Amino acid sequence: MNKQNHGEIAAFPELFDGLEQFIEEQTSGLKRTSAILAVTAMGGGMLVIYALGKIA
Repeated sequence: MNKQNHGEIAAFPELFDGLEQFIEEQTSGLKRTSAILAVTAMGGGMLVIYALGKIA
């Protein structure tokens, strides 16, 4: 197995051209998904609390 130097990565910059854009797109998707999940969980929690209040 060959050992690779960290300098070898710099020899192929075209492999990493779209990496920053890819990371930004993934981050924005994760933030959107997190916001949707938080709103859904909050709404569901409020509904459960309301239902438990009606029962008790």
